[in-house]
Amino acid sequence: MTNLNRIEDLANATAYDVNGDKVGGVKDVYVNDSTGQPDFVSVSHGLFGGGDSIVPLRGHTLRDGDLHLAFSKDRIEDAPDLDENGHLTTQDQDAFYRHYGLETTEDVTTYETGKHAAAGAGVGAAGAAGAGAAGAAAGERGVVDNERAAAADRTTDVDGELIRSEEQLNVSKDRVESGQVSLRKYVVEETETVEVPVEREEVRIVREPITDADRANYDGNIGEQEASVTLHEDRVTVSKESVPVEKVSLEKDTVRDTERVSEEVRKERFETDGVVEDNK
Repeated sequence: MTNLNRIEDLANATAYDVNGDKVGGVKDVYVNDSTGQPDFVSVSHGLFGGGDSIVPLRGHTLRDGDLHLAFSKDRIEDAPDLDENGHLTTQDQDAFYRHYGLETTEDVTTYETGKHAAAGAGVGAAGAAGAGAAGAAAGERGVVDNERAAAADRTTDVDGELIRSEEQLNVSKDRVESGQVSLRKYVVEETETVEVPVEREEVRIVREPITDADRANYDGNIGEQEASVTLHEDRVTVSKESVPVEKVSLEKDTVRDTERVSEEVRKERFETDGVVEDNK
């Protein structure tokens, strides 16, 4: 069965940016005094973790000790500095939300608070989920203590009322690189055959009767004599030239599909001892 997110897991997580690049370890957890939910984390970065930045948790995911934030590494490292008193004022929070462009965005991820957190995750009056240095800082900033745990208990003794709660699935989408397509051209050699009509001259012997004019011109000498003609023919010559024949480019089409995700959720149910009428 799926467990609620625990603040101590958040405090011990390794942070990654929206592109999957490692930023650094979570240093401090900042918890909202009113809701008991973590709103910000301080993340170490730089050479040997020498720097740290405050990052909102809106749009984050936490799984198996990896905290995936919704911002790029450059924006995280360029975040405004926090005063040394370690407490986030309303003005500080507004400044961070403006830096990250989150003035109108709400977080949908919830963490254990109240008695469940105090019993299961080790959250006390001075600590945040057993996170060492992060625990002390988070305690100073309003991590759930025993008094809030008692106040946040869902059971009340007034009029015998109970509040029923249930887990709801919150699904978000991350745009990730799925592949790369390259277009290139290369040269192949092939034989092309073309039929070309050609002409050539050939000699044939033509015999004709002697005419009166021929007899009149005959000189009466008998001897050797030679006659010749010049023959011609077509000879094929080949040349090549490069000409453009086609233009090819790459275009992207968006294909929409539906992907089904399933996860177990917990829901509270009521049961009674004795006979009662259920007015839903």
